[in-house]
Amino acid sequence: MKAKVFENGLVVKHRKSAVILELGEENNTDYRFVVHFNTPEEFNEFFSYMHEAASEVWPSHTPKQATSDGADYWEYYDREMDNNGYLTLYREKLCIERPSLDNKRVYQFNKRKMESFLYDLQQAAKTDDVQAWLAEDLRMCSNIIRTGVKKLTGGK
Repeated sequence: MKAKVFENGLVVKHRKSAVILELGEENNTDYRFVVHFNTPEEFNEFFSYMHEAASEVWPSHTPKQATSDGADYWEYYDREMDNNGYLTLYREKLCIERPSLDNKRVYQFNKRKMESFLYDLQQAAKTDDVQAWLAEDLRMCSNIIRTGVKKLTGGK
């Protein structure tokens, strides 16, 4: 399995059939956390490595917009941990809710979720419109709040 550790502590690993995000820190006891990219270069390095890893795992992948829930990377089910994980992309950060505290893995991409993630990474790298990003941040925050409310109310 190949791996790269980024300055912000995020570890990206890839193997024959998956690209995996992990925490580099051993003692992180939070379900939710934010991974910041402090410079555009750091963000671009992450984008380049994710694209490279995806190309090695799925040579025929094509970044494309999510058109279904199965393709949207926002939520994924981790079979091994029997729980959902969540990932939100902002211009200079990733907001992650991991499926379990018992494992350093915070997200595992399949091919289709990776394609939509790479598409959004491309859009983020191209977008300089601050208002557009603020609107996107607001939309993503409302999704996170909605998910939290559903968990607290048992899905009602």
